[in-house]
Amino acid sequence: MRKEKPPLTDQGTNSNPQKRMGDICSKAIFFIICAVLGILVISQWMSLRMTPEEKLVEGKTINELKEDYVNLEAKNRILLERNRELTEAFEDLEEIGTDDKELEKILRQEASDARKLAGFETVAGEGIVITIEPDAAYPISSNMMIQMVNELKAADAAAITVNGQRLVAMSEIRDTVSGFSVNRVSFSYRDPIIIEALGEGVDLFNALAMVGGVLDMWEESHIDVKVDITDNLIMLPLADWQIEYMSPVVTGDTKEIS
Repeated sequence: MRKEKPPLTDQGTNSNPQKRMGDICSKAIFFIICAVLGILVISQWMSLRMTPEEKLVEGKTINELKEDYVNLEAKNRILLERNRELTEAFEDLEEIGTDDKELEKILRQEASDARKLAGFETVAGEGIVITIEPDAAYPISSNMMIQMVNELKAADAAAITVNGQRLVAMSEIRDTVSGFSVNRVSFSYRDPIIIEALGEGVDLFNALAMVGGVLDMWEESHIDVKVDITDNLIMLPLADWQIEYMSPVVTGDTKEIS
């Protein structure tokens, strides 16, 4: 006897299309959720991105920003004054023309100024004295001193000494086995370190005392640093043995090296 198959019901015929529709809806909802989350993440990331100017003022109070502005204004004033001096010197040279005596006077003065900047002559004037008291528990490195010297240079220091050693273009500050050396003269980190800078005392001090500046970093390292402004600094020139390989070049004496 042959058995007949039962007829298909409406539920059986529509089950597959409904399943496909449900899958499509689930994928669409998942895509929309991912898109919304992506947009939120990108928006949050863009809001956290800061320009260099925003990073510079991040976390600073109004008073700190005012102090930074005053320091920058002082540096700008120094640069403007230097520009004025150079402009006047150029105008003086133009006015002199063929006056040999006046021209010789100016050239001698410029030569003297160059020797002072090069560390070949004794200089004196206003400036600051930095005294660093080492502590064996909180070591000091040559890089820390180089950072301080660079800040003084940026503040327009006319001359700098470290433990009496005049810093020039070829000076080194580096760590040694027993301490550090400046101009090939060795010193110990166990002894106080004296850094002197010739220039506008208040400007030099403010350059170091800026919020987040060198003095703050040294203080965070628990290193005792004292800065005094003085009106009478005297800095000696380089020792003779430190310039023994230097000699003036006479025209015609130079030899070309192949």
